Amino acid sequence: MSPELERKLYYDGIHLFNEHEYFEAHEAWEDIWHMAYGVKHDFYQGMIQCAVALEHYRRSNPRGVVSLFQSYRPKFKQVPPMFMGLDVVKFLAGMQEVLRPVLDANPLPKSGEIELDVSRVMKLELVYDPFENGEADRYRRPEKF
Repeated sequence: MSPELERKLYYDGIHLFNEHEYFEAHEAWEDIWHMAYGVKHDFYQGMIQCAVALEHYRRSNPRGVVSLFQSYRPKFKQVPPMFMGLDVVKFLAGMQEVLRPVLDANPLPKSGEIELDVSRVMKLELVYDPFENGEADRYRRPEKF
């Protein structure tokens, strides 16, 4: 994947996420994820799963929320605290806070009994442009000859 296309899809996903279009954000990032490797692969997979967790919440599917919460957290284990321009630690704390009503529920609400308040979902704001400072290129798969 060209750096230009990766940049476009990454920023498209951020824009869609910030517009509460979580399924569409997941779709944009999925194309990048398939082409990524190493820590960038884990990062994109984690971001996809975060977006899908919010989509499950929006669709009032508490089991999906819990399942995705449990799946995305390990994806960020090797990701630096600041990666691809995102304050990953702050983002993950914000995700946990948004999902807390479902995660803390005991028993788990039934489908249809939860509603996502999108005003509580953090906006993705990049601290720097990872395509300008070269970070995105450092984690690019080497070209095969």
